[in-house]
Amino acid sequence: MIPTVRGWLIAAAVAALAGLHPQPSRADDTPRAGSISDGQATDTLPPPTAQAPQQPPAYVLPPPSWPTYHFNQLDPLLDRPYAAPPGWYTNVEMNFVFVHLRNQLSAPVPNALTGASDFVSIGGNPINPTISPRFEIGYRFPGNWGGIQLGYRFLTSQGSGQTITGPLDDIQAPGRQAGVLEYNMIDLTYVSREFALGPFWDLRWGVGARALFLYFNSGVQFQNPGLAQGDIIAQNTSNSLAGFGVWAFGELERKMPVLGLALFGRFEATDLEAQIRQGFSETVASGSGTLLPFSARYDFSVGVPILREIVGLSYTVPQWNYSRFMLGLQWDTYFQIGRDNLTLGIPTSRGQLDLYGLFFRAEFHF
Repeated sequence: MIPTVRGWLIAAAVAALAGLHPQPSRADDTPRAGSISDGQATDTLPPPTAQAPQQPPAYVLPPPSWPTYHFNQLDPLLDRPYAAPPGWYTNVEMNFVFVHLRNQLSAPVPNALTGASDFVSIGGNPINPTISPRFEIGYRFPGNWGGIQLGYRFLTSQGSGQTITGPLDDIQAPGRQAGVLEYNMIDLTYVSREFALGPFWDLRWGVGARALFLYFNSGVQFQNPGLAQGDIIAQNTSNSLAGFGVWAFGELERKMPVLGLALFGRFEATDLEAQIRQGFSETVASGSGTLLPFSARYDFSVGVPILREIVGLSYTVPQWNYSRFMLGLQWDTYFQIGRDNLTLGIPTSRGQLDLYGLFFRAEFHF
């Protein structure tokens, strides 16, 4: 009896322990990977539980282009209210000048009648006063970045008078002399303005490239020339110049007690490498009633410095910085515009041009 009861107690304890650890239940009847369902094994992987992250797209280089700079808005420190505003502008100069042309050209001209060479050195004739305009157009950047401008100046004049040939000429005789002078000047310049000198001072400066094309000639017609063989009837000299180089200017302005009025000074310097062509000719009587022309030409290159000084007064309309007017005196000197390269074996040809007179300039900003 006791062994039977003991057996029942052991069976009850085993059943109780089995209830404490139940077997996990399946949520569905889908067979697991690698499990055996209905006596068959499967090798398929389970479906992914989450999407794999996508790879970023490949980097594509931007198309090639020039670098650009976008200017900021107006800076109250650099774009002063009383200064010329950014944008397009144009300047006009009217220079009323007296012309002093030092024409000392001289060179030999072969004379086929005599088999020798005649020296032609007639000196220069007077040149009439004239107006030499200059026009400029440019664009000024904001933020005191300066500006770019294109300038063009020209001069045309002529003159005449009575003369006697110089000591280098083979003949000494009076005659009527006449000639012309003309030039064209073109330049491309970077210009800037500085405010570091205080409220009563303005400093402007510029640097750029310049080209000059200049021509002058002079001819003399002798009075009562002879008609025998070899007699000289007329002579002529000419000088043509084409030069390219650099130039710079500086302009200092001091404000006066009168509102809008200022005293200014301007200095310009130019250095050109020029090619010069000089021509010399004469007309000679043949002795048989006909006239024979003889001529010679010489080419060489020289350096041509140019200096310009201007002093005067400027006026800016108060509370309106879209214009400025300047009036003053000027002096221009063009050195070595007719000098030879010292290879002719004679006293050198020389030429120099001086312009002096009144300077008027008007500036307009858009």
